Amino acid sequence: MQQNAAEIVRLQRRIHETVKERSTSDAGRLAWKQACADFHQRFNQLAFPGGYGEALEKFRSGDTSVVEPALCFLELRPYFFRSGYMFNTLMRRMKPIPLTPDQRARLQAVRERQAAWKALRARVP
Repeated sequence: MQQNAAEIVRLQRRIHETVKERSTSDAGRLAWKQACADFHQRFNQLAFPGGYGEALEKFRSGDTSVVEPALCFLELRPYFFRSGYMFNTLMRRMKPIPLTPDQRARLQAVRERQAAWKALRARVP
């Protein structure tokens, strides 16, 4: 997951590098368009094992095979474009899913870490 997060960051950085040249030449515009296409083509699969969209569909259908990768994502909390939104969505989607005692403990540890982080942020001026 961390390697995939690094790849998303690299792909997004490439968009930011090429956007400066998109209006200066045809080659610059083509490079920017290719960078955007690469990012959008690979994001779903890189963001979450098996694809983020597919994982959300599995949650909707009650498929518990997505629980372990979701827990790993929540525990690792990778940082990349939209990962904060994904974290919050996965936290909500985990609520109704039946978990093993070990999975419940792991999710509780994630919740406690998140609460501690929020409390720390609230104190910073």
